[in-house]
Amino acid sequence: MRRKKVKGGNRLVAYYRYSGGSGQTEQSIEGQRRDCENYAKLHGLTIVHEYIDRHISGKTDDRAAFQQMMNDGDKGAFDMVICWKTDRFARNRYDSAVYKKRLRDNGIEILYAAESNVEGAEGIIIEGLMEALAEYYSAELAEKMRRGMRESALKGQAINRCRSLGLTTDENKKYVIDEKTAPTVRFIFEHYAAGESSTSIVDQLNAKGLRTSQGNLFNKCSIPRIIQNEMYRGVYTSKAYNVRIEGAIPAIIDDDLWKRAQAMMKTNRQLKAKYEPKAEYLLSGKLFCAKCGCTMKGVSGHSGGNGEVYRYYACSNPQCRKRNIPKDDLEGKVIRSICDHLLQPETMELLAETMVEVQKADMEKPNAERDVLEQELRDVRRRSKNIMDAIETGSANHQLVARLDDLTQQENTLTYQLSTMEAEKPLLFTKEQYLFLLQQFYAQPTEQDDAYKRRLINTFVTNIEVSDSELLIYFNISEETENKNKNAPQLNFDKSSSTEKRLVRVARIELTAS
Repeated sequence: MRRKKVKGGNRLVAYYRYSGGSGQTEQSIEGQRRDCENYAKLHGLTIVHEYIDRHISGKTDDRAAFQQMMNDGDKGAFDMVICWKTDRFARNRYDSAVYKKRLRDNGIEILYAAESNVEGAEGIIIEGLMEALAEYYSAELAEKMRRGMRESALKGQAINRCRSLGLTTDENKKYVIDEKTAPTVRFIFEHYAAGESSTSIVDQLNAKGLRTSQGNLFNKCSIPRIIQNEMYRGVYTSKAYNVRIEGAIPAIIDDDLWKRAQAMMKTNRQLKAKYEPKAEYLLSGKLFCAKCGCTMKGVSGHSGGNGEVYRYYACSNPQCRKRNIPKDDLEGKVIRSICDHLLQPETMELLAETMVEVQKADMEKPNAERDVLEQELRDVRRRSKNIMDAIETGSANHQLVARLDDLTQQENTLTYQLSTMEAEKPLLFTKEQYLFLLQQFYAQPTEQDDAYKRRLINTFVTNIEVSDSELLIYFNISEETENKNKNAPQLNFDKSSSTEKRLVRVARIELTAS
């Protein structure tokens, strides 16, 4: 099968997160939980487990509960996950796309309690635009915090909670040498500069019972990180705030040892580079073999003469005889097809109109959540009235009076929830705003780096099938949108071009044998 089928189960888990900024407290979790539980109740679901990250930014994927949720999803522990909004999941578009694809490949559905869960192909594009807005908000918020943090950096003060091995801070957050762990740093530099391997140094450190600044065992990655840290030669650096101050920190090692260690690292890197070519295969997970239906994977090889690395996409089925396709050639055809078919003025206009219609249809749906809350409120008031009638006739006991207090509290809670729903205004976009967001995907060929290409593919492409002679690209465009486009006036395009510049659901490209 080319795709994993949705399991169709109803095991629902929730993911909650709040950042560490002002106004972000434990109460933020309670608010997210209330909305998610209401959504689940409305749709006849029950949240069976919660994953909660407290005081952690959504800009990073280094979140313990989040990673546990992803690992549990890989094991098939649940069928659906609900978040409060898109930005709770991640504020980085790449991380968001990667992890959502990972969940969906496992047959897991993603729900949002406080945003529309728009289904269909265009919903994927809308979700991508919402993620872009969340990332923009995060970047804007971070910019407001940079000034104060940079001032601290200019004073040579520690601006994060982690301390490098061998260093600690005084009452003014200035770095000072930690005499207990500084000898470990000197040991690492001396042995590395003498030509010992990282593996050998790590084995010696762990055998002596020494640990990293976080109290963990050393590993091969620990050594290069320490060797490149200029703080050990007395230089305060903060790449994030473009600050570098010589002599701001007491030096643990001298300049001669520093230079010898850096020269050894350069030598080691040159040796390593010959054997570890790395590349990102942008179509992984979306590219399938048209012959056997299996996924295509990235492979590489060297030429016999000059050692140049060649990269291809190859069928993952060892029994399949489909030929390999050059990576850059295939990725280039996909990117050009997206630009030719979708990133054109007329087609972006049509896409923007379609997304407005989808959004409008979603907003016109009956608000079932409000109906449920209103029904519960009517039931609570009815029961309260019955108890009041019993009190007036003198037939009530102390248990009924206590029950009345409980019902009064329920009534206040339901009334507050309804008033909150009335006060909330849904985030709606105009055609012009959608068009503006779509236009942000356009870039000149010289500006199309891997990050841009990855974002383009994740947003607009559902999956790709390739044979030895033909490439089929399936876009995130529904049949309704395609049919609507057929009724519109056709655009003029170059007859010699291999692709028509109009909105289509499937792009077909002929491949020439190499």
